[in-house]
Amino acid sequence: LLCDPPRAEKEGSKDFCSMETIISESDYISLHVPLTRTGSLNTFHIADKDFFAKMKPDAFLINSSRGEVVDTEALKQALRSKQISGACLDVWENEPDIDLELMKLLDIASPHIAGYSTDGKANGTAMSVNAIVKFFGLSMEEWYPDFVPPPECPFIKLTGTSFEEQVASAVFQSYNPMRDDQRLRLNPGDFEKQRGDYPLRREFDSYTVVANGHHYDPAVLEARSEEHTSELQSRQVI
Repeated sequence: LLCDPPRAEKEGSKDFCSMETIISESDYISLHVPLTRTGSLNTFHIADKDFFAKMKPDAFLINSSRGEVVDTEALKQALRSKQISGACLDVWENEPDIDLELMKLLDIASPHIAGYSTDGKANGTAMSVNAIVKFFGLSMEEWYPDFVPPPECPFIKLTGTSFEEQVASAVFQSYNPMRDDQRLRLNPGDFEKQRGDYPLRREFDSYTVVANGHHYDPAVLEARSEEHTSELQSRQVI
């Protein structure tokens, strides 16, 4: 389920749904919005008391956009009262002075590093350099960093019997987010240091999945994911 009012207005696609549908029907709600405080698309405290009251009691909230998008006090109350099943936050109100009470209630807590993959940094740098090149009419075209460090273990051995177990196995072998969670819980006062000294993390397409003695491109797992999604949709499961 996807709710994106600016894109829906621009594209006129039927692929978008309302915020009300997202809140009431989703098992996992993941927020990816800018922070705006005015106008019809105001996102400040969009996840407030009423938002949590409309969520399914077994649903989870994930926020990796901006901390102020979620009302801290409302989320704490929703978690304490079991109004929702859980939440994962990468971004916080009042960073780096995060709410320690809220952190203890979360399933996963991290120091604003969701976009800190090595690939993301390289791509962002390339976009900036190429924009400057274009603006000044320089001859250098499609610049990209010469060397992006490879992952320590580029091959992922697929384990588990169910589809969910195999996906979890592949994800955790590429990078385990629980390490970020543990570091933050042990030293929440080092929020900025943990953000600045973030470990190397490559994105999924830097890995090759190995199963039954054969090497598979991650697209194979992606294809299985699409098949699995279609199967779930045929069962009317969201």
